[in-house]
Amino acid sequence: MIRKTLVSVQGDDFYINERPTYAGRTYNGWRIEGLLFNSRMVQGIFDDLNLATCTLWAYPDGPWDPERNTRAFVAAMPGGRAHGLLSFTLNLHGGCCPPRGYCAWTGQLA
Repeated sequence: MIRKTLVSVQGDDFYINERPTYAGRTYNGWRIEGLLFNSRMVQGIFDDLNLATCTLWAYPDGPWDPERNTRAFVAAMPGGRAHGLLSFTLNLHGGCCPPRGYCAWTGQLA
């Protein structure tokens, strides 16, 4: 089965498959119909090829695995959807030592 999702903007409102998001809903008296709530998932999918830092992300039961990280993120998506989350913003943050902070490109950990 091929699934298609059409996301569009009509005026100031987001639509998914030609229906406004959160149709007819409000929150604390504020209209939320047509809004597009999302979760910004910095490093939701990433790999660390730096041998000096990749051990920082090791799992309790084994070494860091970027494929496992991505699978876990994708597996968690339905839970977000069940709570009304309609979209995710994925971005890869280029820094020396995320999530520990920024440092100069010296090879030293922050």
